[in-house]
Amino acid sequence: MNIFPSLGIVILAAGASRRMGRPKQTLVVNGTTLLNRSIAVAKSIGSNPLVVVLGANYKKIRPTIVDPGALTVENKDWDTGMGSTIREGVQTMLKDHPDLDAVLLLLVDQPFVTTDLLQQMVRKYVADRPPIVAAKYAETFGVPALFDRTMFGDLLNLEGPTGARFIIRNFVEKVAGIPFPEGAIDLDTPEDWLCYQSSIANKTAKK
Repeated sequence: MNIFPSLGIVILAAGASRRMGRPKQTLVVNGTTLLNRSIAVAKSIGSNPLVVVLGANYKKIRPTIVDPGALTVENKDWDTGMGSTIREGVQTMLKDHPDLDAVLLLLVDQPFVTTDLLQQMVRKYVADRPPIVAAKYAETFGVPALFDRTMFGDLLNLEGPTGARFIIRNFVEKVAGIPFPEGAIDLDTPEDWLCYQSSIANKTAKK
C-alpha cells in the first residue's frame, strides 16, 4: 500500500526538567531553543497537523514558541507522568483530525532527531503499514515512534508514568525498527547539556 497516510505529529514537552534545573524546552543551541528545533524538524516532513503538549512552566515556555502554526495544549496533569501527556496530545489531535491514519510522537530532549530520520519512519510506514514504527537504539525501541490508528486506543489508555515504550514492549512483534543510535542521547542533566554543547562545538571547529 503506497498511498501517503494522513499523519499527525505530537511533541511531548510537558516535563518539569527537575534534573536539568531549568526548563530544557528553552535551552538554546545554534540560535534556537530545543522546543523550536523540534517543531521545525517535525514540520520539515510535510504540512501535517502538529500538537505541542506543554505542562510544567507552561506560562514561561508558551511565549517562546515562534511558529504560529504550532497548536499548543496544556496538560494540567503533567506531574502524574508521561501517560497523561501522550493522552492529552492524542486526544487533542483526534478532536480536530478524527480520520488520521497514524500519529508520530516526538520528545523535545532528543537533539539528534533529523528530517531524514522522520522521513525514513514515514516511508517504512507507507511501504509496509506496520502497527508501530519506532526508533531503534541502545538495543531497544523507543521514541520517536509512529503509531497506526489501530494503536490509538492503547495510547489513549496510558496512565501515570507509563509512556510509549510500554506499548512498544507489549507489541514488540508488531514493531518495525529504524536505526537511530543517537537516540540513546537525551538531555536530562546539566552534564548532558554540557556534553552536547561540547559535541556541537567540536563539529563546528572541524568544518
